[in-house]
Amino acid sequence: MFWYFSNLDRTQSGILTLSLGADTARSDDQRTVRLEEQVVRLYDELRLPLFRYLLCMRVLPEEAEEVIQESFLRLYKHLHAQGREDNIRGWIFRVAHNIASSRRKERKFLIETSPEDWERISLAASDPAAGPEELLLRKEKLMRLHYEIGELSELQQNCIRLRVEGFRYREIAEILNVTTSTVAGSLRHAVERLSRES
Repeated sequence: MFWYFSNLDRTQSGILTLSLGADTARSDDQRTVRLEEQVVRLYDELRLPLFRYLLCMRVLPEEAEEVIQESFLRLYKHLHAQGREDNIRGWIFRVAHNIASSRRKERKFLIETSPEDWERISLAASDPAAGPEELLLRKEKLMRLHYEIGELSELQQNCIRLRVEGFRYREIAEILNVTTSTVAGSLRHAVERLSRES
């Protein structure tokens, strides 16, 4: 018996799902091609949010691209072996977060980011249609916000970054391997501190 991928779907709660269905008429080659197409579609949809998240983790742009590629390679292997993942977006963010954290511990890339790097990061994350004045204002606000967020604990920083990317508390807890109440408390304390700073 062979498997094929059903369409990429969103559940009622907005979670991306991808599952395999049985089909004895499809060959392994067709299954592989279909899987590759699905992973490419996911890459197109999730690359930019994942890239932004990694940049906020102080991963340099070049290394962020490497982490993203490795994450999607792992996704491909996971889906090929398991055939299903109920929350692909959460899964890929968790894998990328873990890869970046492991590399940081191994000191494979810079932990501290220089002002020049923040300038490249802000340009990479900015809207290309914005005018020069708007870009300058955004850059200043972004650098001030990055500084203030950088003063928070690592857990608070990661919770904020994932919340900005649209994850629910439960999903953030899964990605960071903590409890939902820990996420809620971290976000509350972070917002209180950022409110006092501004």
